[in-house]
Amino acid sequence: MNGIKTMAVANSEQLQNIFRQAQQEKNPVYLYRKPGDYGISLDVSNWNEVEAFDIDNLMIIVPPGILLRELNELVTAKGLRFIPADSPYLAGLSVGEWVYRGCPNLSSWKYGAGKHFLLGSSYVFPNGDVTDVGGKCIKNVSGYDLTRFLAGAYADFAVGVRFVLKLMPQPVCRRCYDVTTSSLEDVNQLVSALHSQPVPPAWLYWADTAAGSKLFAQQQAAHRIIFELDGNAAEVNDYAAAVDKLLMACKAEKAALPTALPDVSRLEEQAAGFWLLDEFKVPYPAINEFAEKATAVLAEFHWNGGLFGQLANGKIHLYVEKTDSRINSFIARLQTEAATLGGAASGKYERVYGGGSNGILAAIEKNFKQQLDPAQIFNPAAEVTK
Repeated sequence: MNGIKTMAVANSEQLQNIFRQAQQEKNPVYLYRKPGDYGISLDVSNWNEVEAFDIDNLMIIVPPGILLRELNELVTAKGLRFIPADSPYLAGLSVGEWVYRGCPNLSSWKYGAGKHFLLGSSYVFPNGDVTDVGGKCIKNVSGYDLTRFLAGAYADFAVGVRFVLKLMPQPVCRRCYDVTTSSLEDVNQLVSALHSQPVPPAWLYWADTAAGSKLFAQQQAAHRIIFELDGNAAEVNDYAAAVDKLLMACKAEKAALPTALPDVSRLEEQAAGFWLLDEFKVPYPAINEFAEKATAVLAEFHWNGGLFGQLANGKIHLYVEKTDSRINSFIARLQTEAATLGGAASGKYERVYGGGSNGILAAIEKNFKQQLDPAQIFNPAAEVTK
């Protein structure tokens, strides 16, 4: 074996040829993953020219290499927005990697899952075949929803090479809150109160003291909650007046040192410690109990760490300062705790690292992948290195 070879890809034909050759040689091919000791690492960063921008029909067609930051700047200049890119939260991801990660959307509380903004796409499969799914309008999606199935997080079915994205107009007014509370009970009370309002915030992000201190590069002595209201001016102003009263009732105070929402695009690969995004889904009323369970398991393993995430939607992420060979057992424990509380595990950890439990679609996904990638050359699972 000759180590890792990086290959730039700028069109579908190049990618098809690479996959077909790799299948013959049983050579691993990596994209959006840390490569192993040998094989091919694909680079699609220069595959980034917009194919079409239909302002009248609120649609844009893009390749995999354009960054969400770049896409956001482009559509904002025209008075539009792509909701999953409408904050700095995932600004450093390319559109291709955003789809590969399962189309995460910070603003899902108000605007729905990120996959709803993916109207259609084209994929090159590990056997070299290429296919189109979905289309330029919702009516084109009938029968089995392959557009969203192929965007299953970290499922490693194929490489997305063309994406039809739904856009929306920019809101007239926005208002951002950055507050702290001393207890998770107060956090849950605030989220419950916001849930009772006619219109939810566009997004809400929470971090406990341990995770928040790392995320915001500020020592946190309390839970941090950052959220945004958007809409027309009258709607936002009326909602803000109600929110101000809720904050007082929930003992939330304005953060002493306001901060920006972090870009977590490269958190798992580049930040010190072990970070795991998008694994745990827990109903928000049970977050307090899940956090207590997680704290107890951390103490049992003698590890320091914390939790953070899109609290209102129940998407909980993990930070651990330092792990060891027991990490698979640790993750499995937290997956069990989430399920016991009525939540679920996405199966991302199992897909990426080969440990822990499977997601609910694991059997279907693995059978589908086996048909298209029998040699399992595309993104074979790695081991935890942190």
